[in-house]
Amino acid sequence: MNEKFLLLPILLPCVAALMLPAIKFPNKKIRNIFIECSVILNTIIILLLVAYPPVNTLTLFRLSERAGFALRLDGLGMVFGVLIALLWPLTTLYAFEYMSHEHRETSFFAWFVATYGVVAGIALSSDLLTLYLFYEVMTLTTLPLVMHEMDGRGRYAGRKYLTYSVGGAACAFIALTYTMSQGGGEVFTLGGTLGVWPNKPDNLLLSAWFLGFLGFGVKAAVFPFHGWLPSASVAPTPVTALLHAVAVVKAGIFAVIRLTWYVFEPESLAGTWAQWAAFGLACVTIIYGSSMALATQHLKRRFAYSTISQLSYILLGVLLLTPEGLVGALTHMGGHAVMKINLFFCAGAILCQTDREYLFDMRGIGLGMPKTSLALLISGLALCGLPPSAGFMGKWQLGTAGAASAPLGHIGIAMLAISAVLTVLYIFSIFSIFIMPGKNFDFKTANKGVKDPGLQMLIPLGILALGAFLYGLYAEPLIKFFTKVAEGVI
Repeated sequence: MNEKFLLLPILLPCVAALMLPAIKFPNKKIRNIFIECSVILNTIIILLLVAYPPVNTLTLFRLSERAGFALRLDGLGMVFGVLIALLWPLTTLYAFEYMSHEHRETSFFAWFVATYGVVAGIALSSDLLTLYLFYEVMTLTTLPLVMHEMDGRGRYAGRKYLTYSVGGAACAFIALTYTMSQGGGEVFTLGGTLGVWPNKPDNLLLSAWFLGFLGFGVKAAVFPFHGWLPSASVAPTPVTALLHAVAVVKAGIFAVIRLTWYVFEPESLAGTWAQWAAFGLACVTIIYGSSMALATQHLKRRFAYSTISQLSYILLGVLLLTPEGLVGALTHMGGHAVMKINLFFCAGAILCQTDREYLFDMRGIGLGMPKTSLALLISGLALCGLPPSAGFMGKWQLGTAGAASAPLGHIGIAMLAISAVLTVLYIFSIFSIFIMPGKNFDFKTANKGVKDPGLQMLIPLGILALGAFLYGLYAEPLIKFFTKVAEGVI
């Protein structure tokens, strides 16, 4: 396929987003059909690009001899591209019913669709500068979504999100400029473009990498830069689902992988203070996120803290700096997206149908919303790591990689084991509240007027719940693909 087609998945959603407020649709149904068709068409384009990847790089313009704005699709870009391509249409379908109870729907969907194009640009970036530019534009397109309600909580969440993002951008920019001055601005190449450093690691370059890790780690919710993520749960659920499962947080992970494996030489980072410092932050984040999830009664925030922990599972694999660790990271990245987006969908369905946000208000709701509760149960069991689910396969790959990477890997396995226990506790406590609220509980009164949402919300719930286990059952071809990505074959 010609490299010029790389522009399509970026431009199409942006054009569709601009058309939304300009076109006077006869009714919401026609508008929704236009939105869904635009999103599905973009998904088809991305999947075709993955099936028939262009060989060449598309350079749009150059800022200097070393710096340009260019697009290219490699193996890692394929992984991230397919992830967003499969989940965006389902989220859009879910959003139609959810947002019918909200205001300013057209504005919401315009920013929502535009973000699809920007995130696709991150997947298709050929170098660190291009990725950085799309990465920062993503902050601007998701900010109106976080602040959609425009009430006190929404404005506060937006300010917090912007403050953290700007701080992260500053750190990432320092890493970008310094690495480019040292020859790291070339097209992404597995194994790094900086090369192996002679004699001993350069502390300035190590500091630049660590700053880049912290900068991109803001979006990946690394402790102590995680605070924006629970606050962002005040946004409409389709937004929080994408923020916490796919678009923003996975873009942060994706950027860390690019910086670590495609700009720097992993062998040169291995064993240095920078690796130990970053790995230590990931371990702290894993335990902190799981502990806070167990302590939090607000359902969406519980899943937000869970996301904070699970994201550092992925970073743990990346920071092992071994091909096996990268395979484990990619395996869990895909599986977590499927499981966690559905958990947020279930929380959003309960909020949409009952206006209940806290677990102590949801006692016995499992009988009133059985389909939603079943989808939450299946995805929750997968997150706990029940074989042969997506969660099990991700943790298995990470554990296998950690066992072969002493001593860091052994420390990581211990963190995963502690977090696994906490995950079981905070997931199963939800089920006990839903279906075992206590002796003499009046289920009939508690569930009066409570029912499952319509098909536009239930269909994504069912598909993703099924996907959480199909991902594990048919993980072998995926793991083979991830192995080829980690080895540079694709």
